[in-house]
Amino acid sequence: MTLVQLQMLVTVVELGSLTAAAERLSRSQSTISHALTELEDITQVKLLMRDRQPIVLTAAGERLWPYIQNVVRDAQALRQQFSLSRGKLEGRLVVGSLPSVSLAFVAPALEALKKIHPGVSAVLIEGTDLEVEGWIEDGTVDVGVVAGARRFINNLPLLEDDFVAVVANGTFDAHKSVSAKQLATLPFIFSKAGCGPVISDYFARNGGQLKPAFHVLEMRSILSMAEAGMGVSIVPRITLSYTPFAGRVLELSPKLHRSVRLSWNTMATAVTDEFIRLVSARCGKGGKASKTQAKGDDADRCHDEKHP
Repeated sequence: MTLVQLQMLVTVVELGSLTAAAERLSRSQSTISHALTELEDITQVKLLMRDRQPIVLTAAGERLWPYIQNVVRDAQALRQQFSLSRGKLEGRLVVGSLPSVSLAFVAPALEALKKIHPGVSAVLIEGTDLEVEGWIEDGTVDVGVVAGARRFINNLPLLEDDFVAVVANGTFDAHKSVSAKQLATLPFIFSKAGCGPVISDYFARNGGQLKPAFHVLEMRSILSMAEAGMGVSIVPRITLSYTPFAGRVLELSPKLHRSVRLSWNTMATAVTDEFIRLVSARCGKGGKASKTQAKGDDADRCHDEKHP
């Protein structure tokens, strides 16, 4: 077996598709398919169920998966160290992030990383808290931006953020804050992106019956629709720092808060270290990450706070 075959296998499993893997690796589908068939022939182990979409590992592949990941990850780290010895930083970085935080921290840091180090390639995958946590855990991403209760070995605090209600001008004019029950009386624009589960949970815990009138993925679209009076929504406050909104911004009662951090489980590679440094510089932190023992779900992912 070869390292290239294992790298192709990892990419196919991460993306769940030969087509997507071929695009990322700049190879033809037939080349990747042939390499994987050869790997299975050499090892005499069927690793993939290719007749399913997305493509998934067999039971034997699942057992071998941690070892395969370690080989590919260690090889990547070694290549980066060779690059550093030549005075260059090269390699690949995969980042998982909550969509609401990507534009504020991740995208600028990735742009700076590629500008300073042209030999670095980067991939950004966006998802919910649970999805990003899973990607960190199974090694799909090198580092992830999360706001859930799970704690990983390494954590870099990014920001303390709260959620706010966004409504059109003339809506709830006599109010500075609104409750889940009040928001439930109007058409609700529901986020299909990372914040969706958090918002659903907030309504469930505060007596509001959430019946979305719209399901929208892009935050810009949510804000535009709310501004136009098509409905109301709840968004992370940080999104208003990079997306124009001319409607009304109301506090939530009770409040909905989250602690956003950069987390990773494994020993950071040289590329990951540089990305973490750039993110840290952007959020004004001291550049030091905390190391903690992984904990279970011992706290609410986003919790309510009473008004003082």
